[in-house]
Amino acid sequence: MGMKSRGLYVFATVASVAIIGCSTDADPTPEAAHAKRLIGTYERVSPVPAPDGSTAYLLQTVELESSTSPNTVTQRLTTEAFFDEGLTQQVLAYESVGPCEVMRPSSIPGGFEVDCTNDSSTLTVFEPDPGLLQGLGIDDCDLAAGVPKDVSNGCAAPTFQVSACVDMDVFALSEDGKEFLWGDQTQDRCVRRTTDLEPAGFDRVP
Repeated sequence: MGMKSRGLYVFATVASVAIIGCSTDADPTPEAAHAKRLIGTYERVSPVPAPDGSTAYLLQTVELESSTSPNTVTQRLTTEAFFDEGLTQQVLAYESVGPCEVMRPSSIPGGFEVDCTNDSSTLTVFEPDPGLLQGLGIDDCDLAAGVPKDVSNGCAAPTFQVSACVDMDVFALSEDGKEFLWGDQTQDRCVRRTTDLEPAGFDRVP
């Protein structure tokens, strides 16, 4: 092989390797692919007993947004309480925001282990009845009607528990991506990763 032919061969080989390398780098990892699939808004409504013995209704909304890292999503969790099933008589709204890093596939089908941290926690009351707030365990947060209050100091616990630990959770999606599920919230996820999913999922908002 002559010098010119040899040079063309080397160039073609290097170019081929470079193209293959770029193609491989462009392929997302399973963690990044799952993070991308998670992006969206999900909701569920649950009836819960109110402190006075009546029934209240919780609208929980999970918004998962893209972040600077391909393996990370920003989670915005909003819990709104209403007196009526039609969700017109709002009592309060709690919101927490923070990043969740997709770590690795979980043993739970469709799930990935995630590590979440909390950046902010706010509580807004729309019905500042002292008896109601005391019944919810949040009567010491100095709340004013309609004014968001930073409750990261833990004053709203145990109803809204704010922790400074890494929340070891699991985020799972149904095969069609229309249902989002997270780990059992009754387990202490500061100590160990949850091993079960909550039975009730969240429906993706179109």
